[in-house]
Parts: sequence; structure tokens; C-alpha cells
Amino acid sequence: MLLRRIIYLAALVACVIFYAAYQQWFSFFLLVAMLGLPLFSLLLSLFPMLTARAVLNTPKSTTIGTMQYLDEDCVGLLPPPPWQCKVVVERPLTQERWVKEDGDALPTEHCGALNCTIEKAWVCDYLGLFRLPLQKSSPRRILVRPRPIPMELYTLQKFTVRAWRPKWGGGFAENHELRKYHPGDSVRQIHWKLSAKTGSYILRQPMEPIQDRLQVRMDLRGTPAELDRKLGRLLWLGDKLLDKDLQFDLHVLTGQGMQKWHIADPDTFRKVIDALLVCTPAPSSSSENRTTYSQWQYYIGGEADEAS
Repeated sequence: MLLRRIIYLAALVACVIFYAAYQQWFSFFLLVAMLGLPLFSLLLSLFPMLTARAVLNTPKSTTIGTMQYLDEDCVGLLPPPPWQCKVVVERPLTQERWVKEDGDALPTEHCGALNCTIEKAWVCDYLGLFRLPLQKSSPRRILVRPRPIPMELYTLQKFTVRAWRPKWGGGFAENHELRKYHPGDSVRQIHWKLSAKTGSYILRQPMEPIQDRLQVRMDLRGTPAELDRKLGRLLWLGDKLLDKDLQFDLHVLTGQGMQKWHIADPDTFRKVIDALLVCTPAPSSSSENRTTYSQWQYYIGGEADEAS
């Protein structure tokens, strides 16, 4: 904008010198036209300037390491005049902040939500001599999701059933318990061969396991690389447990305190992962109670050589 003003002033000075040297109608007409050009440009640009709005376009989510760009655009009822804006990108999970330059890719090398905000925006007239504040769209957020990081979980192999209970409604089961027949029991569950040997009706009762609740614990603190490893291991471990039809409790220490969820299905798990991406990190001075509340518990750390 400053360069355009300098060019205009130089042209205006040239017109003044031309008029002073020749004193002809053409030089006077040229000087008047040059003096009125800024006002004409402003009047012509005023409606597009007042109706224009700066907007940000970005995907809702991406995977860590995938190159993504932020699309900055200016929309209005008419073709917009020249415009500029200052975009700030923040990652709450790592407390990092950047001022985005033109052509820069978004910082997707680490996990976390990226909050993109237009801090300043202005629009100029078509000659670029005047400018007004530009309307700004609301901030946009893109979730940079982790990639699963496999682990060797030997302790998961040792998980045992705490007890067994009769299966409600009967039906098929891998384990059964033999007991005497009671009035009201289904005759389909009678063990006829054993009943013939004992002389009394013996029932084959289907049993189902009573499992201790699994518990996964983690804290959101550490370097960006450590947080990437923690979230990647959590993603892999959660999918592994759910593939085995094992529900679990997830306890995560964040900047908002201890967050707790019961994970029963993949959809809930994905929503929890997304919720963690927008959290702030836990303070380094806070402590976490790691008392064992269940038979199987795993604490996810951020060390590069972590093993169960």
C-alpha cells in the first residue's frame, strides 16, 4: 500500500510540473483527473469494501505428518479489491503459536488441534490508496490426529476372568455349570444323559464371565514428540482392546484436571481422542494418583523405548 501511495504522489508531482511548464488545457485536464482519481477509486470501491469478508477454509481433520494448507479467501457481493490479513495458528496441546506467512503449510508434524484465527484484516480500494478494516469469519479448527503406534502388551495376555455368573436368558455359552432342575427352568437346558444316570433332572446352566474393568491411564504433558507417542499408543491400545470386545476406563490428566471416560465402542473412543486433541497440557507440578483400581491397568508413557 505504501508503494502505491508513493507511485501516486510521484505521478501527481509529474502532472503538476507538466501543467506548470506548458499551461495548456490538456495539462490542466490531466492534473484535475489525477487529483480526482483517488476519490473516484474510493467511490467505486466503497460498496465492495464494505460487503467483503475474509474467510478461512480448512479440512476438519487430518493425520499427523500429512501436508495441509490453509486457504484464505475474500468473498463479497462484487469482486473484492486488494486485501490482506494476518492469520495466527495455535496448538493448545503444546502451547505453541505461529503467525502464518503466505504459502506456508500448516504445522501438522505433531498431534493436536490447530486453531486458526484471523487477527487483523483490511481491504483497500482498487488503486490501493485507502484501506478499511475487513470483516472476519469465525476461527477454524483442524484436528491433527495421531497414527497408531503398536506395542507388545504381555500383561494383556495374562488378563483372567474374575468370576462366572449364570447367563441371563440362557442360550449358547462356552462354559456351563451343572445343577438340579427347578420349576420354571427351561427344559431345553436339561442334561438328559446325566439325568438318566442320576435319576433326577440335572440342568446345564450357561455361564458368562464377570470381568474386572480394564483401566488405561495417561497424562498430557511432555515434549511434542512424547505427546505424539502417548496419543499414538493410546489409539493402538484402545483399538486392540475394543477388537477383543473389552471395554475399559480411560483416565487422562490434562490442563483441565483429571478427565475420565468409559470406552465401550469405537465411535466413543474416536470422540474421546478428538476431545484430548483440544485439551491443554497438564501442569508439570501436578501429581497423579496411580493406585490400582482394577485387575488390569496400563499407564501410557512417552518414552521412545516403552514396553509393557
